[in-house]
Amino acid sequence: MSASRDDQVVDRRRSLIEAAVKVISKRGLTGVTISSIAAEAKCSYGVVSFHFQSKEGIIFAALDHTAAEYEANLTRLDASALGPADRIRRMIDTDFSRNAAGRHTIALWLAFWAEAIRVPAYHKRCADLRQHYNRAVCADMTELAQLRGVSIDAAQLAMSLNALISGLWVENLVSMMPMAEGQKIAREACLAFMRWHFPEDF
Repeated sequence: MSASRDDQVVDRRRSLIEAAVKVISKRGLTGVTISSIAAEAKCSYGVVSFHFQSKEGIIFAALDHTAAEYEANLTRLDASALGPADRIRRMIDTDFSRNAAGRHTIALWLAFWAEAIRVPAYHKRCADLRQHYNRAVCADMTELAQLRGVSIDAAQLAMSLNALISGLWVENLVSMMPMAEGQKIAREACLAFMRWHFPEDF
């Protein structure tokens, strides 16, 4: 297979995944079909089946793609050059940015969370991602507490911040205010939460 052919395959898979994200955000997981994804991507049923073999295959690919995009937004800067407070602030900024937390992206996460209680495979994937994010924030909370000489339950604080972010995502999705305005208010709410524990840094 030539390099150009490889690129074509990568581009096609990406376009199908992006179509799946849009369909999931509109219909939820129970309303997704290979046909609906093909229609969104303006291709045939066979093209989707060829690249992903099953509906579950492209659904999980959509989740993994969204998680990878989120990670990419977090790591655009050299994390080693930042202190723990700056990393936490950057995470909050990312969580309420148009690129990482737009309407389609939030709707996809909510679709998976809604079905996780009924579908073990969805529950495991969501739980693995949640643990990953909680561990990362906990590490930064621990480091920051050590720098400031304060005693905190870093794991609880990390889980609380991530839960606050998730709740504010839901609030923004159902709110009547413009998304950009809701994201700004949500960002300030998260910084205020952190300020209670680390007033010097937030």
